[in-house]
Amino acid sequence: DMMPKMALSRGFHFHVVLLVAALVNSHFRTEVNAVNCTAVCDDCLAEIVSCYSRNLESVPTGIGAQAKQLYLDQNQLSALPTGIFHHMTNLQTLYLNENQLSALPTGIFDHLTNLRGLYLNGNQLSALPTGIFDH
Repeated sequence: DMMPKMALSRGFHFHVVLLVAALVNSHFRTEVNAVNCTAVCDDCLAEIVSCYSRNLESVPTGIGAQAKQLYLDQNQLSALPTGIFHHMTNLQTLYLNENQLSALPTGIFDHLTNLRGLYLNGNQLSALPTGIFDH
């Protein structure tokens, strides 16, 4: 009578271990695929950061909060994660032109209170979220 319960318990633990392993693997896979700024851009911790024409498919990690100008133009960016620019509160000019952007997430620029120049031309944007420039 104890055998079936023990087998069920072992099976349950096995599935939990597989689930945890899959979650950990997925987390690390995301981290490995993320490109670090210092590997592909110039002056990542300066006020002017250039990631111009680097064939990037995502915004690099590790761009400093002191950046005032960020050049991400002429890349292959097709989407921007919500919050990707939130730590860049000093940003004054953001170049996203000549990419593959077809949509922008709501709130993408909310923390960029010093933003004065935003270049989005040369993308595939057909609409912008309501209130995207309210902050």
